[in-house]
Amino acid sequence: MNMKIGLTELLKHLSFWYNKSDDECIELATNEYGLDAKQALINMFERDFCTEINNNVVEELMNNSKQ
Repeated sequence: MNMKIGLTELLKHLSFWYNKSDDECIELATNEYGLDAKQALINMFERDFCTEINNNVVEELMNNSKQ
């Protein structure tokens, strides 16, 4: 799968998911029919992925500022 996403959309996505709690991920996967467990798990993976990217960016910025 090949997707293109603009920088603005990527930054919004990263900032939305960054440091969401498990409860927030579950709440976002709940609809009028109840909990969508698959979507809750996807949300948690998405959160972990975005948090890892953000942490790597911060670490890289900190390393660059020391030079």
